[in-house]
Amino acid sequence: MHLRVTKPHRASFDYSVTFKRGDKVRIGREDPEMPGWYWCENQEGVWSWVPDEYLDKKGPKGIITQEYNTGELTVDEGEVLEHVTEVHLWTLCRTWDGMEGWVPTANLGRTQ
Repeated sequence: MHLRVTKPHRASFDYSVTFKRGDKVRIGREDPEMPGWYWCENQEGVWSWVPDEYLDKKGPKGIITQEYNTGELTVDEGEVLEHVTEVHLWTLCRTWDGMEGWVPTANLGRTQ
């Protein structure tokens, strides 16, 4: 399925974190504005948001349950992206040249 960007989005962070299945993390707070996303620290000490579906929570610690990259896409209105998956109001998209990243679902609409 293809999606059209209806509102521009600028990536929130200038870095991304790649988690592999089985990685151990320290779990911080849940995002009050977007429930289901947790501020997690990887074993290198880098913090990033991780969706609940990708975490096996055990108190303040957790294990990543599937491969996940935190990278966001910076996109402009009118761009067409390929839908990969959607999690808690964010959509993982792929650009025409193969780059993948997250975009707020509210900034996307279906193409006709």
